[in-house]
Amino acid sequence: MFNNFLRRLYPLQSIKLLIKTLRAPVRVASRPSGNESKIGASISKNTLDDVTQILKLLNSIHKTALQSSVSSTRAPSKNNHALQQELKKAVGFSVHKRPSTIPDAGYGVFLEGHCSPGQVVCFYPGSIYLPSEPLFFVSIANSYILKCFDGIFVDGKSRGLSGYVFRSLFKRENWPGAIQTSDVTWMADTAQRNPFAIGQIVNNGSHRHPPNVQYQEVDLPPSFPMELRQYIPNIYWSEHDPSTENTRVVVLVATREIADNSELFSTYMDSTM
Repeated sequence: MFNNFLRRLYPLQSIKLLIKTLRAPVRVASRPSGNESKIGASISKNTLDDVTQILKLLNSIHKTALQSSVSSTRAPSKNNHALQQELKKAVGFSVHKRPSTIPDAGYGVFLEGHCSPGQVVCFYPGSIYLPSEPLFFVSIANSYILKCFDGIFVDGKSRGLSGYVFRSLFKRENWPGAIQTSDVTWMADTAQRNPFAIGQIVNNGSHRHPPNVQYQEVDLPPSFPMELRQYIPNIYWSEHDPSTENTRVVVLVATREIADNSELFSTYMDSTM
């Protein structure tokens, strides 16, 4: 009888309908595996390789930023362009936001240089929510929610409530005098400290635009260099100690050769929360 009452209860049914109609499809990341992959079956990866690649990328950013004086008096756009060019020399490619080749799709992400299968191409930034943590309000009409294999969510939206939450979390974790363990500049249009933190803009692939990257989750160990954590574009919604706990990041990995001036396309796999 109680179940029948709940089925007829209008407020409850309204909430369920609101969830179905307003919550956008969820992107899904894959867990590193040596014998299976949704796309790019030729890729054989493991967590150690992922961490090594991320270490190389962030170390290149750190060295380049120190050498090229990114914080100089030049305009932020020129500083960012100079950083991109230096990173292209260091790792073989850079990524940029430009109007997508897909009509009416807004912006997309383009690669300059060359990338091989299995290489980490960019990061998926945003707030990290554990399965039990509140996600409903930020998920409404939000197409930037990414779901990891183990139920962890990453909210890559930079505006609205999602943007407010990330900025608040950044201030909580990176108070004056504290060692910076995350990066908030991915939310700005120019002068990003980590130019690879752009994965949330990558468009969905199709038959006409075949996917060339896939989402992949990686856990950075507590031993990951502290001086490089300032470039990680993710923050946990709950309190998190990176010196004693693994830190979740999601990267986009090339599934095939990516040529110069190519747009990146991923595969969005719908999933129910």
